[in-house]
Amino acid sequence: MKITALETQKRDNSRLNMYIDENFFCGISLNVVAKFGIYQGKELSDNELNEILNAELRERFFDRAVSFLVRSPKTEFQVRRYLRDLAFKKKGKWFKEISKEDILEIEEFVIKKLLEYEYLNDEKYAQLFVESRIKYKPRGKNILYGELISKGVSKDIVEKVLGEMLGDEYSILVSTYRKRFKEQNISFEDRKKIDFLRRKGFNWDLIEKFINDESTK
Repeated sequence: MKITALETQKRDNSRLNMYIDENFFCGISLNVVAKFGIYQGKELSDNELNEILNAELRERFFDRAVSFLVRSPKTEFQVRRYLRDLAFKKKGKWFKEISKEDILEIEEFVIKKLLEYEYLNDEKYAQLFVESRIKYKPRGKNILYGELISKGVSKDIVEKVLGEMLGDEYSILVSTYRKRFKEQNISFEDRKKIDFLRRKGFNWDLIEKFINDESTK
């Protein structure tokens, strides 16, 4: 197989369209051109073409992942899901066919690089998430635990972060209650207020303590 044409892309002069045997193969960056010594007329084997495509896709997927993270912090689980969705959407545009093994290899390459650059850090993500919740949308431990697990944070990290940051969950309950009900009293018959606190993730022991404390005022 031969590279029969290399054309500068109209929208991005740092990228070229590469044609193999007169047929469009893929777009490539100048970095990939330099790395593989690509030039018009060069003969390539199937393996060499596959290496070029994978190198190009590693760059593209990494750049997209960084842009995804710039918008807001994400967990490793969320980034992996994004990369898999991206591979599905870009089939036929960035590549015609690629093996599942190659896609997984690209995913692992991107994740490893993001971790090395500390663009991904699930523990730091969990800390920021809990800090934001406490400040703007107070929640009990049960709710925060479920939210973090649903975002793919490991059980060990969730328990560690919540243990460090929710040392005084009772004060969070009081703050949450006051924000909603101001100085209104609460009793064991106030199902609406009790259900509100339960929905916020506070356990019955804390709610009971709060009710008893309020009744002694």
